[in-house]
Amino acid sequence: MKKISLIAVAALMIAACNSASKTTLLTGTVDENGPSAIQISVPGIGIDTTVALVDGQFKVEVPTDVKAYGRLACGDYHMLFIPDGTNIDFDFVGATDEFPPVVTSSKPKKSIQERLTQVRKGLDEFYKEYSEKKDWTPEEEAEFMDRYNKYSVDAAKANKDNAISLLMVQGLAGELDNDEMSNLLAELSPEIAATPEIVSIKSALESAKKTAEGQKFTDFEIAQPDGSVKKLSDYVGKGKYVLVDFWASWCGPCKREIPNIKAVYDKYHGDNFDVLSVAVWDKPEDTAKAAAEHGVVWNQIVNAQKVPTDIYGIEGIPHLILFGPDGTILKRGEVLRGESMEPTIASYLK
Repeated sequence: MKKISLIAVAALMIAACNSASKTTLLTGTVDENGPSAIQISVPGIGIDTTVALVDGQFKVEVPTDVKAYGRLACGDYHMLFIPDGTNIDFDFVGATDEFPPVVTSSKPKKSIQERLTQVRKGLDEFYKEYSEKKDWTPEEEAEFMDRYNKYSVDAAKANKDNAISLLMVQGLAGELDNDEMSNLLAELSPEIAATPEIVSIKSALESAKKTAEGQKFTDFEIAQPDGSVKKLSDYVGKGKYVLVDFWASWCGPCKREIPNIKAVYDKYHGDNFDVLSVAVWDKPEDTAKAAAEHGVVWNQIVNAQKVPTDIYGIEGIPHLILFGPDGTILKRGEVLRGESMEPTIASYLK
């Protein structure tokens, strides 16, 4: 199960509002010995700039667009903001992990930014609860994530015409099933639905539906570093059950899943079962090093990058798919992770 995404934000159950101001003023103060400049990026409106501090202060205007979200980086702190037409002030003086920077809006009752600030405080309660409790049982963690996801869905629906919903949907990608995500996307405003981020999620959702359980596999071919070309069909649809692991060397959860994969490989590998690792979003040399270090001795396709993840609608890794002997997708996702992997596979190999 995917843990709480730190990019995710939520919203209070109040309606969004648009500001008449065409610009949003960002101001702030840092410690005397703090950084000499801050970095501001708002990808949705093409802003990526460095602003020098004068006597520990900064002031900059950006275009107002409640459909966009930005990040203001000051030293080790990266603060989310929504350019909502108000004056947004960042106070970094004396900030610590225990007492983070304070972000305020000049018009809190009308400000989407103030709503975002308040909502992040609510999310902190989820983070605190998750980090403080040790030894979660699968049932406890599932119940926790159900609460977190419901909170996030409600927040997205309450802010369907501003960037809070955009952030929430991104955080929920890979958590909701296809129908739940489709229903949520249908409730977004046309303006939010047309943003590149949501368009990308819609595309991944459509790919996931086309490659859902019960569908035949979709082939792909990848040029390998040695000049050869490997296809998924070289391994899948050849009369064996095949567990395919989409992973990357930099992905901690991917590497923690390898012992489980090795266990089922050692137990079942033979005429009826095989394993294939497909390295995505990774450098081939890094893949080779990690594979050697972690004992990946089964079949591999490397340097696949986005090709298979686009085809199969994979938004997070590790992602595992079990294919039947004829190439039919039998299972995919969480049921093939951790302790569930071996009994799920065993049920097909009886």
